[in-house]
Amino acid sequence: MKKTISYLFASAGLLVVLALGSCSKSESLPAIDGYNSSNDVAKANLVAHWTFDDTNNEAISSTAPTKTVGTVGFTTGKIGKALLLTKGGIVYPAITKINTVDALNNFTVSLWVNTVNQKGVVGGGFQSFFGIIPVATDFWGNIQACAQTDQHLPSSDTLVLKNYLNVAGNGQDNVALLNSDPADANHPDGQTGKWFLGAKDWVHYVMTWEGSTGLFYMYANGVLVGGYSHRGTTTGVMKLGIPVLAVFGSMASSDLGFAGATRPVWAPLATASIDDVRVYNTVIAQKDVTALFDLGTAGR
Repeated sequence: MKKTISYLFASAGLLVVLALGSCSKSESLPAIDGYNSSNDVAKANLVAHWTFDDTNNEAISSTAPTKTVGTVGFTTGKIGKALLLTKGGIVYPAITKINTVDALNNFTVSLWVNTVNQKGVVGGGFQSFFGIIPVATDFWGNIQACAQTDQHLPSSDTLVLKNYLNVAGNGQDNVALLNSDPADANHPDGQTGKWFLGAKDWVHYVMTWEGSTGLFYMYANGVLVGGYSHRGTTTGVMKLGIPVLAVFGSMASSDLGFAGATRPVWAPLATASIDDVRVYNTVIAQKDVTALFDLGTAGR
């Protein structure tokens, strides 16, 4: 009888250990900004996600890229592994959740990126880290997350991030620089832009678009840095020029399957590390932008 009871207690103990062991590492850690991991932030509105944890596939749909150009690999990222581009680019086929006209009427794009300025570097210049680009285009996409790395020397810490969107042929951008934009709830003093010291290090880069207000916000490491956030309410909600393709490291170009599109010399293939790219079909709250930054900083 003693042997049987001891066996039962040992089995119960083993089950408890297994149950505890089955919890994810993030679930056993204290919450950050109310979340256990980046995956918990606005998860009902997450429509595309690239982890780059030893795979280039988009995580929600498991869509694999159709083509890569240049040098493409993996490196240590902010959350696991990251995409490593050395004058490289990747293009994906149409992904259902981001391939309807109204899929991203209002949107948020979040990514981690690490790059160096390229002024004076042969073959260096303006870089596109991520874009959602219509097949029928000659260069620009509907949505682009970029940096003007041609403005500062490689030794400079200043990183001129640049958002771009195109709504029904109306191109709008926002740039990380010091500028007095009109006041709004997030900028009551009207001082909206900042010079951002983010080159040569990992940066959390977020853009949000709200068509009803015409606000095109840019965040860097959880702080609003865009100098031209007010784009005008006449611009309207995003209407994607379907079919659209997700692209990393390049604008539209014929070598990535965009017929008739030519990559100009001032916008070469990107040299950068990119991690945890997320596309949401809404404008996420400012507190959630902060949460993504804080969670990513903690490797979650």
